[in-house]
Amino acid sequence: MDKGIFKTAKWIGGDRVCQSPIIKREFLNNNIKKAVLYLTGLGYFEAKINGVSVTEDRLIPVASNYEYRPLEKFYYPLNDNITFRIYYYSFDITHLLKNGKNTLTVQLGNGWYRQKERNAEGETSFSDDLKTIYKLELVTPQGIREICSDGSEKYTYSEIEYNNIFIGETINPNTDLKTERNVKVFPDIKSNLTPAIGVPDRIIRSIKPEFLGVVGGKKIYDVGENISGVVRAEISSCKGEKVILRFAERLKSDSSLDFLSTGADYKTTSGNAQIMTDIFVSDGTKRYFEPKFVWHTFRYFEVEGEVENLEVLVIHSNTDVTSTFESSSEALNFLYDVFVRTQLINMHGSFPSDCPHRERLGYTGDGQVCATAAMLTLNSREFYRKWINDILDSQDINSGHSQHTAPFMGGGGGPGGWGSAIVLVPYYYFKQYGEPEMLEKCYPAMCKWAEYLVSCSENGLVVRETDEGWCLGEWNTPEKVKLAAEYINSVYFIKLLKLITEIAEIINTTDKIGYFKELIKKVTNAVKESFCKNGSYFDGVQGADAFAVWAGIADENTVQRIAERYEALGRFDTGFLGTDLLMEVLFDYGYQNVALKLLENEGDCSYLKMKRAGATTLWEYWSGGNSWAHPFLGGCTRQLFSSVLGITQESNSYGYEKIVISPKIPDDLRYAKGSIETVKGEISVSWERDQNGINFKVKIPDGETGLFKYNSKSCLFKNQLEITV
Repeated sequence: MDKGIFKTAKWIGGDRVCQSPIIKREFLNNNIKKAVLYLTGLGYFEAKINGVSVTEDRLIPVASNYEYRPLEKFYYPLNDNITFRIYYYSFDITHLLKNGKNTLTVQLGNGWYRQKERNAEGETSFSDDLKTIYKLELVTPQGIREICSDGSEKYTYSEIEYNNIFIGETINPNTDLKTERNVKVFPDIKSNLTPAIGVPDRIIRSIKPEFLGVVGGKKIYDVGENISGVVRAEISSCKGEKVILRFAERLKSDSSLDFLSTGADYKTTSGNAQIMTDIFVSDGTKRYFEPKFVWHTFRYFEVEGEVENLEVLVIHSNTDVTSTFESSSEALNFLYDVFVRTQLINMHGSFPSDCPHRERLGYTGDGQVCATAAMLTLNSREFYRKWINDILDSQDINSGHSQHTAPFMGGGGGPGGWGSAIVLVPYYYFKQYGEPEMLEKCYPAMCKWAEYLVSCSENGLVVRETDEGWCLGEWNTPEKVKLAAEYINSVYFIKLLKLITEIAEIINTTDKIGYFKELIKKVTNAVKESFCKNGSYFDGVQGADAFAVWAGIADENTVQRIAERYEALGRFDTGFLGTDLLMEVLFDYGYQNVALKLLENEGDCSYLKMKRAGATTLWEYWSGGNSWAHPFLGGCTRQLFSSVLGITQESNSYGYEKIVISPKIPDDLRYAKGSIETVKGEISVSWERDQNGINFKVKIPDGETGLFKYNSKSCLFKNQLEITV
């Protein structure tokens, strides 16, 4: 391992019993002009100079494949050779120094690195030992002086006597916090130590919860919305008395907490149910307690014991909402609002999770479906830059196999909807932000993935993935999946091969284009011969024909049949992949009235069903089963901007170099307005019907030229446009 700037520093930490050691190093300020601290800690760290935190960031370093661990201990069978990476940070601490003696403290938490409780994916912990490495670079009149972690440090136990990201924290100040012990020195880690990228977590806002009443001796509180974060509480009870907080997304009929949707059906290594729980033990003084190395996801929480001044701290990646949307449709407004909230609370450690409580994993299927919508609605450029790095790091170096989660923490999926993230997410990133360099970086990995799928194919169809592993196609349909996995995975393969050839031309790497085009023909013929009957796939159920249209292996007659089928059905019957692609196909081919009918339906498979049930985040299942904070059914939120508002760009454009405003307006929609922030600046569109037609107001960044297209009207404009059509 090349330790880079840490070449003379050592990894140090406490004993294995200690759940959150505080490591201390003293140094003198002898006319220091500038001081920079280079630091990381595993799993999480909080660093302070003279008792003051060096950053507002929480839950750092951002998650990664930290170091080697035996993957065969995962329940999902795997023997891949992946890339290991640890992110480190640099902090200018000059302003925190005082004359004379100064103290650096580094407190460690378990995080993902030492996660010993949840075992639903098998043994996923990286190590039994928490550790840190640092270098202080001090600029003095005599030159640069370095102080590195070297084993001379001392450590003490902290108030945190238990912490686990899936369960919670126990804070007990009534323990031995003063005894100093010699730190342990650990061997170097065989991993890439690289400067941190991505977007760390922070406290975003706070909410005052509403007291609902007492049920079964427990005080029940309502936050008003499903959030991710922690509760800060003031406690003044007698020494040794405990206050216990538990968290849930929903209530039972008797108004007690229902823990099922947040993971209570999982058993931990101790045999207990996975229930998010914080415990605060009073030291007899009046003081605040606030968890440090965990987050929970909840709308409701219960309290056992006496507390005052409860405050809910909303915590997730520090990613701003950079979009607006409003329309005359209750369903569209709800979809936008609920997607943004769901996506945000699933952003921790700078990777997008499937859910922020039960599993918390960076599922590549969920992530790729929501990527475009997130890039349109949020300031997520650096967030996805880092997650793309995770996807590349998690690929098998030898075979090209692309994992189902990134960073890789176990979990199952399939080679199409999940593995395709290694092509789709960098491509979406390129279209949204530009940066051909991103495509150049990812192209070799894309080609490796394509070759891997060839090795998983028979007679032109993708028929398997890893030996004895999962090979899902679609997922999460309201009824049992009726679409063959071979069909879905092969259709994804066709689409992704086409994108890879497009990418090759963009970056002027054309040596494999001929091979990929022949492969496209082979897989296309195999799919049509195996699954197409009378011009349709699986009789169009569960969006089957939409997959074919999306991949470019069906014609407009197929689209018409799709529209007729869903006009008659009037609701969704699709899973998380098909819902997004069905909306894309209907809007793209001019069937926006059918698309709106589906989006506004109030049946068993609908967004308005969620709203009527009081949901403030998207459900995992249309029925409401399992998690109530899954963003993947909201991937189609992107259509609010690209279709309803018409904010898009020419097909050969990227980074909004060639802006196109081309709305697809349903007949029953009276008005819509909204905006997104692009690399060029803000683009806003509003339109409203009156007796004269539809009045459009469009604004694009100063100096840019846009093309407006609606029905037969087409015109170029600069900066602003007001037009009635």
